[in-house]
Amino acid sequence: MIKKILTYSFGEVLVRGASFLAVLLYSRLILPHEYGTLGFLNSIVSFLPFILTFYYLYAYVRFSVEVKEKRLISTYFFMGLALNVFYFVSAIVLYFLFIQKYHIEFKYFMLSISSSALIFLFQILQMYYRSKGLANTYIKFSILYSVVGLTLNFAFLLYFKDNVLAMLLSGSTTSLLVTLVAYKILRDSIYWRLFDIKLVKKILKYTIPLVPGAIALLLFSQSDKIVLINYITKDELGVYTLAFTLGLSMSYIGSAFFMSYQPLFYEKIAQKLTSEIEQQFWKNIIFILLAVCLSFFVIYIAYYFVDSKYSGGLHYAFLIALAYNYITFSQMMELHLTYMKETFLVSLVYGVGAILTIGLLFTLIPLYGAKGAAMALLGSSFIVSLLMYLLAQKKLYLNYNKMVLVGYYMVTLSIGVSLL
Repeated sequence: MIKKILTYSFGEVLVRGASFLAVLLYSRLILPHEYGTLGFLNSIVSFLPFILTFYYLYAYVRFSVEVKEKRLISTYFFMGLALNVFYFVSAIVLYFLFIQKYHIEFKYFMLSISSSALIFLFQILQMYYRSKGLANTYIKFSILYSVVGLTLNFAFLLYFKDNVLAMLLSGSTTSLLVTLVAYKILRDSIYWRLFDIKLVKKILKYTIPLVPGAIALLLFSQSDKIVLINYITKDELGVYTLAFTLGLSMSYIGSAFFMSYQPLFYEKIAQKLTSEIEQQFWKNIIFILLAVCLSFFVIYIAYYFVDSKYSGGLHYAFLIALAYNYITFSQMMELHLTYMKETFLVSLVYGVGAILTIGLLFTLIPLYGAKGAAMALLGSSFIVSLLMYLLAQKKLYLNYNKMVLVGYYMVTLSIGVSLL
């Protein structure tokens, strides 16, 4: 497992390192109000695919241990195609009902949802590699996606005068290109005759109860910019968005651990090797603590090179990175509940997090502005991580070392308080 974690982490460092360098350049090419528009769009589009495709991708790794490879891929391909068409059409309707009031141009919105709809086959390919434990291959394709995306971003930024249009158009083009690559790789595994409607029902039965939880998770992790746009200028929102991008990018170092731990957990728990999972717990804590420390270091260095227009967001980035470290821990505990098919409890915990986040956003943003949004995310993610741990232990009791858990929270809370 350690080898896989290091592989995922090294790959994420490469991918996010390139993204970091790109963000530093973006800060000199893209104005804060343009970055604010992009941040708002990204938050909106983060919600819609999860809701309108019923979170179907989440179940791939779970069913990969039960269903033959070609049947699973074929079923996911045709199901994903139908769901993403439904998502695309529904998103357009939602734009005219709600989103246009924020003065977001229709062409910008269309390009945003096109990017997220087109990429579904590439996501299936990634899920396939994760389910097989092919960390090296997974990372290679992640790097390919990153390189293509960044190259097109800068090419389009130099060609188009409209920076928002350039970024969104490059995103949709990248999604199309990597999807074509994914189709070339998977086409020998895609057959209409292998499409299994019974499997579709099983997948949706597994994931639909998770949708409220997914919505709640997105509300407490992405609603900040949607609320902020009502209180601050787009320039201030742009400063926050860049900080959020840096903090979120660095959180992927910690989630690299989760990528390798998820298939291992399902394998060990299926074999009833709970003692091995218990022994892994303290190592898990060490990995996610190291991840947050590395995140802080890289973010601090990055702000030496960010354009001065965005320099006020350093503390936001630290708080956001720490908040997502708690979310990584929550996902690790969430595996216990989803394995026991306690999906309602997952939704309930994220629902509590969403309500808490919304309440904190509307309380803290009027007082502290953009910093209040980061503080709200940190507070709610801490509560969610603790609730998820308590419920996971109750439903699938494992004798985890409580002192290790106490140590984790003492260290992270000390860091968080010092940043406020």
